[in-house]
Amino acid sequence: MPAVKRAADGEEPPAKKPSSLKTNGHSKVAISFYDLDGTLIKPKSGAQFPKNRDDWVWWHSSVPELLKKEHEAGRHLIVISNQADPRDHIKSEWRAKLSLIAAKLPKEVPVRILAALSKNDVYRKPNIGMYEVVEKIYKDRGLEIDIENSVFIGDAAGRAAKGPQRKDHGDTDYKFALNVGLKFVTPEEHFLKHPRPHFPEPPNGFRPAKLGNLASLPHIVPSHTPITRPALEIVIFVGPPASGKSSFFRKHFASEGYEHINQDLLGSRDKCLRVAEQFLAGGTKVVVDNTNRNRETRAHWVRLAGKLNVPIRLFHFLCPLELAKHNNVYRACYGPADEPTRTLLPALAFNSYASAFEKPSIDEGFDEVRGVNFHFEGSEEQRRKWDMYMLELKR
Repeated sequence: MPAVKRAADGEEPPAKKPSSLKTNGHSKVAISFYDLDGTLIKPKSGAQFPKNRDDWVWWHSSVPELLKKEHEAGRHLIVISNQADPRDHIKSEWRAKLSLIAAKLPKEVPVRILAALSKNDVYRKPNIGMYEVVEKIYKDRGLEIDIENSVFIGDAAGRAAKGPQRKDHGDTDYKFALNVGLKFVTPEEHFLKHPRPHFPEPPNGFRPAKLGNLASLPHIVPSHTPITRPALEIVIFVGPPASGKSSFFRKHFASEGYEHINQDLLGSRDKCLRVAEQFLAGGTKVVVDNTNRNRETRAHWVRLAGKLNVPIRLFHFLCPLELAKHNNVYRACYGPADEPTRTLLPALAFNSYASAFEKPSIDEGFDEVRGVNFHFEGSEEQRRKWDMYMLELKR
């Protein structure tokens, strides 16, 4: 039976002996990466989704023979698949189906399979976690992926409906290939030699490059006064989740004697107010790092400043909502090791912020209101990942 290996829930496939990755003496290896459902196989029942382990046929009768030819040409064959049904019996059926697929492959044609079993993590396409697992396996064996001669074949290309052809269920395969830097082709091109179909190039969806050169914007406006002050004060931040507020605090305020007040850590607004008042009464400045999305929420802090007779300033984080959603996925999946681990927030957190947002104004009682434009900070490799297409949260 051909070799079938898988990675599930972010785990690396079991270690293989170096000899099992045949390379014909070359250290650079060309790989044909395939999606599974809708690319190599399809439901035998004709339904949109398979009913059980037996509900599958080859996507086209030519699939096994072409896989054999790819292998004979020295290419490695790896399946990269999103599988996200959390029910154990569905996962069990899927795993059993892999053995049935393997039994139908041409003899001695090794196919390795990696599957993302979570809807929201670094391994789920278009995120590149599964590719990085493959890259590490090869690197550990002294091999390098020949990316210029490798290819990703997948059906999720963002194509519109045409005649009897249904529209694609998404464009994650296309975005995954772009994120990695792989040539992308559809199953029709690869197996049937059809001409390249029409699909959006570049694909629909957000990536930071679409906003232009964010770094050209002034980081803080106005910028002629110091960010911090020596005197006792309250500073509050306003902005959506993942707009850079906590990073801004760590960079500019943490070392200047300010205490960090955050509702996610303290649990409630009332506790935030009590803790902040205690710090201020003891002569310690505070930064209120919450979304503070409307006048009513901010008024609690203006009243506290009046009660204690201390100045209150506001920093408004001018991060577009699409970018904040993007940052949310980036920091949860690719966040630097030297920064706090962040969990992935649901789309509701951003949508509820936007629906209740009221632009802050100095006439609310603030001594100063300043804007903060988002500037990405990190290495070139971190910037490359930040500028990729990310998961689009549906919930």
